[in-house]
Amino acid sequence: MKHYILLLILTCVSFLYAQESNHTNVDELHNRKWDFIVEKAKLSAQESARVKPFFVEYEKAVWTLMERNKDFFRDFYRNKDNRSEAQYAEMNERYVNSEIQKAHLLKNYYAKLKKQLPAESIFKYFNAERSFRKELMDKWSDRPKGHRK
Repeated sequence: MKHYILLLILTCVSFLYAQESNHTNVDELHNRKWDFIVEKAKLSAQESARVKPFFVEYEKAVWTLMERNKDFFRDFYRNKDNRSEAQYAEMNERYVNSEIQKAHLLKNYYAKLKKQLPAESIFKYFNAERSFRKELMDKWSDRPKGHRK
């Protein structure tokens, strides 16, 4: 459970960090992620063309979900000393609901991928997504603290 909470926090931080830049950087991040996935999963040009619309749809949906909670998560983590029981309860509810919604998005995304790619390619695809996220977190954590927001 601690790993899931840590992953959520890291995901939120990465989304918040990227969102502090302009919208072009969000699209740039998605494009970098897509290029990374295509390369690592070794998708053919045809597979890539068939799957990219689903990737874009999924990324936008996850981004929108994170945006809905962005201000609350940011304020919650900034105000460590003044948290009420109600704020903790709301954070827990938002966390659980966000995870459920992301799971539904992922399930729908997977169903669309299954129609376009063989199982082995999907396995490599999801591994590539995880590798991208790990590399992004590693790069972000290596930045000097003065450059983080």
